[in-house]
Amino acid sequence: MNNEPSLTFIKASFTPPFWARNCHLQSLLGTLKFRRPALIKKSQRLLTHSQEFLLDAHDGIRLQSFYSPQQPASRKLAVLLHGWEGSHESLYLLSAANSLYQAGYDVLRLNLRDHGSSHHLNKELFHSNRLQEMVDAVKSAQEKFQPDTTYLIGFSLGGNFATRIAVEASRNQIALEKTIAICPAIEPKDILVQLENGLRFYHDYFVKKWKRSLRIKQSHFPDEYDFDEVHQIKSMREMTNRLLELFGDFKSSDHYFNGYALSGERLKDLDSSVTMLISKDDPVINFRDTFTLTQNSYLDIHISEYGGHCGFIKNSKLQSWADEFILAQLKQV
Repeated sequence: MNNEPSLTFIKASFTPPFWARNCHLQSLLGTLKFRRPALIKKSQRLLTHSQEFLLDAHDGIRLQSFYSPQQPASRKLAVLLHGWEGSHESLYLLSAANSLYQAGYDVLRLNLRDHGSSHHLNKELFHSNRLQEMVDAVKSAQEKFQPDTTYLIGFSLGGNFATRIAVEASRNQIALEKTIAICPAIEPKDILVQLENGLRFYHDYFVKKWKRSLRIKQSHFPDEYDFDEVHQIKSMREMTNRLLELFGDFKSSDHYFNGYALSGERLKDLDSSVTMLISKDDPVINFRDTFTLTQNSYLDIHISEYGGHCGFIKNSKLQSWADEFILAQLKQV
């Protein structure tokens, strides 16, 4: 394959009905709880065949995953990564997982540390620079399930992790056929600015979920953590700074954010196919950050005028166009 730099921008074909073109509506519809009963019913085969596996990483770290193989296994493994404070049960992830399962893929829904019901597995707190354990988990999954091909699909922060895993894959003896990142976090420090300056709902939503996660962590390790001081803080920036002071190994918040940014030289060693889907109207991820990515012939970027943050709702049935996009991309491999 030609390795000359050639960053490709492709216009996505997503055109929602007029009533669904507001970015906030798109973002909210993708996560509304009233969608869950119908989606769970639709996903019965996936969920019936789902089994929890703890995947080993370095230094005794274990990460939670849920594996749904075809009967018998297809040996085409799709590994899905959720966003920050999401889980294997997040609606956008479950919807994509079911679409992939119905299309004949074995599906693994992999939780980040301290997400889902995994807070008890590891003493140290989650942070977004814990990349190697995710690399190790994907490698462990390949060794355990022995797929012929592996596909990696991530959403938001999960899209960021998926892309970074793709960069590290070959040097960790991981074979990835294709990686797809939906609304990936590109420049974390810009995301914080977006949350601070945009619709307050998003900022407060993530702060609330983060505090809930910290309470769960403290309940499992009461002798290790006391977050009472942190719970009094209302600002995500101040929470981040304080937690880094108490538990981080970073010189500053910029040092922390830069550690998992996709900008700059992060993608220069990418040597397997990565496709990103980014919406111009994303209220969480700044579209302009797309232009900070390093050119690489293995990277394709699809740009949509609409979609919000991991929304891409295409009709009144609240069906996801992103699911169609993922399947179409995998069929091209």
